[in-house]
Amino acid sequence: MPIAVSEEHEDLRRTVRRWLDTHCPPDAARATLEAPPGELPPVWKELADQGWLGLHVAEADGGQGFGLAEVAVVLEELGWSLAPGPVFSTLLTSAAVVVAGDPGGRAGLLGGLVDGSTPAGVHLGPGALELVRSDPDGSVVVTGSLRPVLGAPTARLVLAPIDGAGWCVLDVEADDLAVDAVDALDPTRPLGVVTVGEAVVPARRRLVGLDARVVQELALVLASAESAGGAAWCLNTASEYAKVRVQFGRPIGQFQAIKHKLADMLVLVEQSAAVAWDAAQAASSEEAADATGERALAAAVAGAIALDGFATCAKQCVQVLGGIGFTWEHDAHLYLKRAVATRQLLGDPGALHDRVATAALAGARRSLAADLPPEADAVRAEIAPMAAHAGTLAGSDQRRYLVESGLLVPHWPRPWGRGASALEQLVIDEQLAAAGVLRPNLGVGAWALPTLVAHGTPAQQERWVGPTLLGGLAWCQLFSEPGAGSDLAGLSTRADPVEGGWRLNGQKVWTSLATVADWGICMARSDPDAPKHDGITYFIVDMKSDGIDIRPLRELTGAAMFNEVFLTDVFVPDECVVGAPGEGWGIGRTTLANERVSMSSGATFGAGAESVLRRLGRLGDDAPPGALVHLGALLAEAQSIRLMGHRAGLRSLSGLDPGSGASVRKLLGAEHEQRVQEMGLSLYGAEGATMDGSAARWAQGFLATRCLTIAGGTSEVQRNVIAERLLGQPRDPEPGS
Repeated sequence: MPIAVSEEHEDLRRTVRRWLDTHCPPDAARATLEAPPGELPPVWKELADQGWLGLHVAEADGGQGFGLAEVAVVLEELGWSLAPGPVFSTLLTSAAVVVAGDPGGRAGLLGGLVDGSTPAGVHLGPGALELVRSDPDGSVVVTGSLRPVLGAPTARLVLAPIDGAGWCVLDVEADDLAVDAVDALDPTRPLGVVTVGEAVVPARRRLVGLDARVVQELALVLASAESAGGAAWCLNTASEYAKVRVQFGRPIGQFQAIKHKLADMLVLVEQSAAVAWDAAQAASSEEAADATGERALAAAVAGAIALDGFATCAKQCVQVLGGIGFTWEHDAHLYLKRAVATRQLLGDPGALHDRVATAALAGARRSLAADLPPEADAVRAEIAPMAAHAGTLAGSDQRRYLVESGLLVPHWPRPWGRGASALEQLVIDEQLAAAGVLRPNLGVGAWALPTLVAHGTPAQQERWVGPTLLGGLAWCQLFSEPGAGSDLAGLSTRADPVEGGWRLNGQKVWTSLATVADWGICMARSDPDAPKHDGITYFIVDMKSDGIDIRPLRELTGAAMFNEVFLTDVFVPDECVVGAPGEGWGIGRTTLANERVSMSSGATFGAGAESVLRRLGRLGDDAPPGALVHLGALLAEAQSIRLMGHRAGLRSLSGLDPGSGASVRKLLGAEHEQRVQEMGLSLYGAEGATMDGSAARWAQGFLATRCLTIAGGTSEVQRNVIAERLLGQPRDPEPGS
């Protein structure tokens, strides 16, 4: 999923991509490898003419009057194409001038930055210019040397800090300074040393209210967007190569080790786009102050994830490409150098994680909300009184009303739901929350009923859908088997036809709620001679039937949530077969055409992460070494997961493909929760080895969450699925092939 979540931004993204494909092919960046460091790339003038350098600048100052959210969309594509030259440093300089420049002097600075005639360099490293004196007219005299200065060899202006006196914009041609190029790790963006004798900086070129933290936050916003695009290129390049590179008689994308690398790269790309989008949204806020710390937090989260994510994807790209990735001729090394150089200039992940945790401990939270379009008013007018009425009811009366009004599952088709669009679903969620109404959880019924809605007969739907929605029926799932596990196509439970129905024989395992369920959804092999994915039939099994033996399984926590279920000559009548015999595999993978749409809201990192945060806050100076950095990484990850869900909802609202977020969130969310519980336990030290004190709930949580990466398809299988279904990698060969 790209950074864009609206139709307007998606149109902008496509326009930029088309232009870059034509005017900035890979050899544009490669040409800079042999060019003199002080020479602008040939594409610079054409790129500046597109107006992208002034998207965030007011029209009165020569720009287009948008914000950094639009700049982020463009930078993502420039990062994909590895656009050479001083794009980043020029945008950062103009953004700093917009934030802190004197209105009188802004126009004189911004005009050349916007049209590209005065490309800029910026100092992001340690150190600052020395203030020699301040004059009554507001001008200052500065001296000193800055290294490294990004974009200095091609710059006409340089954004530079003054020790204790804000920042200034130096004029390379007018001021008393010299620029010397230095060898750069990323040769597509030159670096230099700026040496200032005693230069007079007039008041109009001083940015007095600007401090280093704000400049770095702006830099992180821009760099995270560019890094998201670069990481996406690395993923795409590695994935396409893995489909065609043959090793040991097979495409390397068929090997699980490669699939898992690619899946993890996709996770990083999705995270990077989400946090870069959020940082740009926060930076585009019209509020002048950042009293709540939201902008600073969003920028730190974006930098912590996107910069390191780009570097990781670039390294993995080289690894997947193998020997060819280590050659000068392939472009992979250019992306690797861009990624690592950017990370070096803007801060290592540990420092950014520290900043995230420090901000969170101080109370900063990123509040997520969505401004619904005007059409929501008509929907709200219809739904508000219904939600309010539901709020006056309780228990079974409230549930019945939710079912009869279609508010319980509004995305389902009528008569069970409302066939609600994305907008309608979001308004319904909003209004039910305002009325204090919580929808009851359908449990396994949420998986069983959509199958019946899509494939069941009217009689089956009447028998099971309505009563379940009303809370009269409980369900369990009889899919997993001891010999099959996540490989549902490898089922061995046998279904033999008999008069009036079928006889089921076999064993199921890891069945939650089997002891209390009224009905079970069961897949069994009805044609042993059919290919692996064929010959499977989908049954509805009465859990009170003769021949069913349920044996609770005691888990490593000591509890018994799961069960083994033994089926011995269990009779299932024909009316309990869903769809046609032999079509169970496809039926079992049913999802409703109109998917559930929701978006994160409020301001929290999630219950588990917030608990860890509070515990660390109480420990203060007694916290173990490295805990702050560890916590910051968890909080950044938690925020990225929330943002991926939020953005998927926004894209659905805009009529765009919600993207691959669901699969990625399932994988990342399970592993994240395990990491949260383990860190919470680690903060108790030796006391964490006990089970009768304050650490007990964390120890229990640590043990209980081990199942999250196993149940419902292991994380390893999930990575295979992501690589095969989302990235198009070849499937594993059948056994014996």
